[in-house]
Amino acid sequence: MLQSIRTKTASWVVKILFALLVLSFAVWGVEDMFRGGSTSNIVITVEDVEIPAQQVSERLQSEIATLRQRFGQTITTEQARQLGLLDTVIDSMANDAVFLAFARDRGIAVTDEMVREAIAGEPAFRGPDGSFSRDQFVAALRSVGMTEEGYVQTMRRELMRQNVINATLASASAPDVLVDRLYRHRNEKRVADLIFLANSAMQDVAQPTEAELAEFHKSNERRYLAPEYRSVSFVTLTAQSLAAETLIPDEELRREYEARAAGYATPETRDLSQMLFSDEEKAKQAATALAGGQDFAAVAQELAGMGPGDLTLAGVSKGDLVGGLGDAVFALPEGGVSEPLNSPFGWHLFRVDAIKPATTRSFEEVREQLRAEMAQESALDQLFEMANRLEDGLASGATLEETAQSLNAPLRKLENITRTGQTADGTALTDLPAPERFLEAAFQTTRGEQSNTIEGQDGSFTVLRVDSVTEPAVKPFDSVRDQVKEDVLAERRAEAAKQKAEALADQVKGGTAIADAAGSAGLSSATTAPFTRDGQGLENLPRSLASAAFRLDTGAVQVVGAQDGQYVMVLKEIRPADPAQAEEGALDQLRQSLSQGMGNDLYASLTAGLRQSYPVKIDQAVIDRFF
Repeated sequence: MLQSIRTKTASWVVKILFALLVLSFAVWGVEDMFRGGSTSNIVITVEDVEIPAQQVSERLQSEIATLRQRFGQTITTEQARQLGLLDTVIDSMANDAVFLAFARDRGIAVTDEMVREAIAGEPAFRGPDGSFSRDQFVAALRSVGMTEEGYVQTMRRELMRQNVINATLASASAPDVLVDRLYRHRNEKRVADLIFLANSAMQDVAQPTEAELAEFHKSNERRYLAPEYRSVSFVTLTAQSLAAETLIPDEELRREYEARAAGYATPETRDLSQMLFSDEEKAKQAATALAGGQDFAAVAQELAGMGPGDLTLAGVSKGDLVGGLGDAVFALPEGGVSEPLNSPFGWHLFRVDAIKPATTRSFEEVREQLRAEMAQESALDQLFEMANRLEDGLASGATLEETAQSLNAPLRKLENITRTGQTADGTALTDLPAPERFLEAAFQTTRGEQSNTIEGQDGSFTVLRVDSVTEPAVKPFDSVRDQVKEDVLAERRAEAAKQKAEALADQVKGGTAIADAAGSAGLSSATTAPFTRDGQGLENLPRSLASAAFRLDTGAVQVVGAQDGQYVMVLKEIRPADPAQAEEGALDQLRQSLSQGMGNDLYASLTAGLRQSYPVKIDQAVIDRFF
């Protein structure tokens, strides 16, 4: 636990052991991974195929590690069991055992060589040169909590299962007629004419009476539920708060300043103008011209073909110049011009345009910065110890208040917060530590209990206690009267819009053109782009239009309700899809998708059938003992 601030250590003993491990692999290769013991604590039995608790545990820890990486939260074995993860792992491994038994009876074998090749070919285990890396293999298994033996067994079972599946599902290929029919179904398009009536435009609806409002509130109580509220107390440990309280004596600051002195020194820099020549004679000719008083830029243009933008080198330090150029250039005074100097790039002439002397920031200048850095480093060292003391104190039975006091850490309280991170008056909480994890813990922890440690991405550690829980309740009518009234009016506006839309639809059904019907109501009509049955092509229009359109014949009229209004729709055109005109690769992609779906169905049926032919025995006593 608290891995985010633990440092990795390495001693000469570890390095020697690691070197021996690498050497042994160099001699024996992947083959050593097939040596290992077994255990008699069997969880799953399928005929003579047995899966011990150790292998189940490794698979479970691997799944837990995956969840931890995905959600960034510690999950214990007990929590995994409560979430049903252990049952899922056991069921999956039982299926593996069934396939192993079936493969054995059918004479299907997986050799050690096949497993070695599969492991060596796994991209996750390859080093920088693209070949199998023992180091990468070990590190990858360690990251998910698996042993080599456990991984080898898992790989063997997976290869066996794949062999059985591949042999069984080789014929799972979608026939041409199915591809043709489904392509036509999915890619058929339709075009419709529309009139839109916005609910908000219906302003002449009757105002509700007080009795109607009260009855609506009573009939729709779920609309007016106050959320669950929780009050919590919590302690947060951060490096920043510890650093603010950490005092660093001046003598320590001065020692650290002296140790870091080189980092506070800024070397001398110079602004230079430079000419570059490919041969010495040209460089000497330019030097003579400059000695005679000619302009540097003019000589550079005439003899080196260099314009003004090619001459300047700003802020150059001595080390920036190759070879011995630095010594020669930095020996010149400001305004001085060098002799022709040779480097791998050719012959140079330099002029010193400006000199910025070397500087060193004094102790007084860097005192506060240095104090902050050292306090932060000290705080990080203290943080791990304090987080452990926080956990140990609570585990010993001390209250959150007592533990906070012993650590001299502030105890904060939040009253009536919601699951979405708001106060009772709707104000958003903006200073929560690790907000998502904090709120999740606050609403999963039992009242009166403390949460597990919540680790923030900023290195903080928080423990909270749920002080009180207020269950969801219907808000009193008087407190939500205005909202109830607006809801009643919204329903009446929607009903008025629907009635008006149905009247316009009747006109169109009677032979009135949709544009004329719209005009008579002071509205306008529009034609959609071609769209598919899943709504592609409708852009910002509701998908319910597609559902309705694909139930209509050409010329048919229908009123379609939406969240903000009503649509009068006339189906204008049906555009069938032709597989012969499909885009390149579209039919192959569809065939592959269908074949995969058929394969999944066949696999599910095969698994169910094999589970009947090969009964699975699961030892619950072993599960309870180990998990």
